[in-house]
Amino acid sequence: MATIHPTAIVERGAELAEDVSVGAYGYVGGAVRIGPGCVLHHHAVVEGNTLLGNDNEIFPFAIIGGKTQDLKYDGSRGPLAVGDGNVFREYVTVHGPTTEGSETRIGSRNYLLSYSHVAHECHLQDDIIISSKAVIGGHVEVESFANVGGASAVHQFCRIGCHAFLGGFSALVQDLPPFMIAEGNRARVRAYNRIGLQRRGFSEERIDGVRRIFRYLYGGERDRSGALEAIGQDREIPEDLREEVLRFCSRCVRGLA
Repeated sequence: MATIHPTAIVERGAELAEDVSVGAYGYVGGAVRIGPGCVLHHHAVVEGNTLLGNDNEIFPFAIIGGKTQDLKYDGSRGPLAVGDGNVFREYVTVHGPTTEGSETRIGSRNYLLSYSHVAHECHLQDDIIISSKAVIGGHVEVESFANVGGASAVHQFCRIGCHAFLGGFSALVQDLPPFMIAEGNRARVRAYNRIGLQRRGFSEERIDGVRRIFRYLYGGERDRSGALEAIGQDREIPEDLREEVLRFCSRCVRGLA
């Protein structure tokens, strides 16, 4: 049986794995499904049509699966799907979708620090850090190993590429390409994420490939289409890095930071 504190409320219909723990004054809504190993600390809330995978940890006063703040909300009961091994620190909020047939999706091993917010229909992949008080607007996509700095804001429909870093107190209103560092209001790309790539075990050869991508995109010698063409033709850039950047840029709607 799940370990449920006497003061916690678990609504009828909720499905909890046998080893789930719900702390004092916690709340679990009736449409919630919680997988093995999850821990809800005191005063944690999981509601809406939320599916939690395995080994997620939700700290006090976080609200996972709350009603969207979008004024276009149509009564959708679409899901918030959460993977495995995520940490939601104090006062984090993650909202369900606005419209029927859509979803909010959080991958695995993400770390959302205190007071951060993930809005409706966002899609977060894996191994992401969202720092304290960062605000992720609706329909944003954040790819694996990205890092969003504290007190930053990401505009609706923006995308953040894998291994990218958005500095603290920034306002991102365009897409941030993979492997790049941006900061400022409005955020501009300043460098490539050398330290982050080293920490992720990238070889010097691969890091040099990222440096070449940065020089093409932001060296000022080519327009954007010319830079992408040059990246595609440069065989000194490892193929998977070339393809990652070209794939990301091909889907760009709001423009690149």
